[in-house]
Amino acid sequence: QALCNMGATDEKVDIDKFAKDIEGVMIRMASVQPDIMIAQSADGSVAGSMSFDENEITSLLLEMVAVTEDNGLKLPREFGLLVKQSLYFDRYIKIL
Repeated sequence: QALCNMGATDEKVDIDKFAKDIEGVMIRMASVQPDIMIAQSADGSVAGSMSFDENEITSLLLEMVAVTEDNGLKLPREFGLLVKQSLYFDRYIKIL
């Protein structure tokens, strides 16, 4: 309802359908499992890292965009830029 009140849509939105759709995305988001690695070096120091399946995250983001489009909502242009930058950043991390 808040998104509609903020003017994030040009048309009438079925709030109940949108709520169900976004609930599905949130459930899927909560089920994303990170890969956690912990290692101890020879000097006794401990380091850890956490990563996610890039394909799963991309799929989740695309599903989020589809839900907003299917329900007549407009995502700000900056959201698209943020998504692109996060994907680029993830790729740079893997390269390094």
